[in-house]
Amino acid sequence: MGSDRQRLSLALLWRSARPLDKITCGYIILFAAGLLVFGWHHPSTVYLFPVHLLLLCAIAWMAVRWSDHRGVRGFFRHMYPVILYTFFYCEIAVGVHWLFEGFFDAQILAMERAFFGVDLSVWLVPAQRLWLNEWMMLGYFSYYLVIPTLAFALFFQNRTRELHDFLTAVTITFIISYFGFMLCPIEGPRFSLAGEFSGPLPGVLLVPLVNWIVESAAIHGGCMPSSHVAVALVVLIWAYRTNRRLAAIMTPFIVTLFFATVWGRFHYISDVVAGWLVGVAGFRLAAYWCATRGTEIKAGSRPVSSRVPVTR
Repeated sequence: MGSDRQRLSLALLWRSARPLDKITCGYIILFAAGLLVFGWHHPSTVYLFPVHLLLLCAIAWMAVRWSDHRGVRGFFRHMYPVILYTFFYCEIAVGVHWLFEGFFDAQILAMERAFFGVDLSVWLVPAQRLWLNEWMMLGYFSYYLVIPTLAFALFFQNRTRELHDFLTAVTITFIISYFGFMLCPIEGPRFSLAGEFSGPLPGVLLVPLVNWIVESAAIHGGCMPSSHVAVALVVLIWAYRTNRRLAAIMTPFIVTLFFATVWGRFHYISDVVAGWLVGVAGFRLAAYWCATRGTEIKAGSRPVSSRVPVTR
């Protein structure tokens, strides 16, 4: 009798969970396993592992209990991945060297010098101007705003299906990027080419702000691919699919962000190209996953199979 109830509970959980829930929980389980296999000696594992177990329980609870809720509960039910992105990014610092101890900057630099004949971050220095640096860093800073901006817009328009699929694409893109950090640890030009710059990038407001954020929270070794570029590309694609007016506003900032990653000495051009490829891959994988295993989500209703027509 007990085993039947357990199977029934697991079946209910699986039916109630949306593709985004399953992907998020899958990543949490994989990273927790990595903590045990590769990071057991790291002091952070002591608290990171139980945090992952708590997150799994919380997502399972929301999947079963909060499927029908609006208001504050509905907000957290749909938006919880946005809250977790910062945590997932920061904790990946523990896993950057799980597979390789060193950095591969020398190989990237050699490849780019062979192709371009110069180090682009150094080559751009003569073109730098105070106003241009500030504009570039405004584009770079916009990365921290574009995900919640589009997500909030979709949520308050009650477009929960589009919100779910958008956050699924963003989550998959982040996950691919995190695996990239572990497969190819890269410091970036601000470390590997530090001796080539006469000083920090000049600026008065946004340049110091972005530098403070990067120094305080950026992962040392998390450059390949550029998750900034990958995720920003996904946001831009989804903005054009769901809100053309918002997309038009975002476009100049996101395009500037693409250039700013190299201009600000954070990334190599190889990281940017890899970021574009990862962004496209994340978008396509999310589209496939949601189409084949997805749910048609309507506010105030339980998940319904995507193969069953739902009247909007």
